Amino acid sequence: MTVEILFSEIAGLYGDAQNAKYLELCLPDAEFIYTDICSEPYFVNNTPDIIYIGTMSEETQRRVIEKFRPFKDRINELIDGGTVIFATGNAPEIFCEKIDYITEKKEITGLCVFPLTVKNDLFKRYNGKVLGTSGDIKVVGFRSQFSFIYGDNSSYAFLQMQRGVGINKESKFEGMRKNNLFCTSCLGPFLPLNPLFTEYLISLTGTSAEAAFREEAMDAYKKRLSEFEDPKVKF
Repeated sequence: MTVEILFSEIAGLYGDAQNAKYLELCLPDAEFIYTDICSEPYFVNNTPDIIYIGTMSEETQRRVIEKFRPFKDRINELIDGGTVIFATGNAPEIFCEKIDYITEKKEITGLCVFPLTVKNDLFKRYNGKVLGTSGDIKVVGFRSQFSFIYGDNSSYAFLQMQRGVGINKESKFEGMRKNNLFCTSCLGPFLPLNPLFTEYLISLTGTSAEAAFREEAMDAYKKRLSEFEDPKVKF
């Protein structure tokens, strides 16, 4: 089992780095490769079992897109081949067609995996909770973002929202999924918050593994789920 963590020194903001640490605890026998932004990604010439990338600044986001652009065909090959790729926070936006940085008056073409457009406004931050389903798994999370994504993702959404907004305030479909590429705007320690989804994600590699500290993680998950399902709790 090989797990590649991409650009953790600049793409692990808001607690996203804990997703990689949790995977390490769940997969103690796996080889973890931490690729820095100045190095060629391991996935270019190899096929990791899992690839993870987390939240980054807007400037870093543009840098990462340009870093990935020469490897666009390889990235699509990995996606089509079923490699597990997990992107959180604003990392999913790199897979969209276009990002419009309204405040900075810049526009950049993404990797075009999904026919979606991103609008980023640094004067408008959205904060919210997430309660949705991925298949038969209930998912909880938190969001804090300057961007919303526009387009119809209903046929390839990551989450069907029960409470909270989707890729934008008019949508009830959050994130994107293509084969085993999972994209969510949730940030922070998403995997520790969702031990059932973590186990499912790992299972897609053909490996069976329990979520680390499973009893404690499930207890916290159930309590948060109960809280988020309470209609008195504001989203």
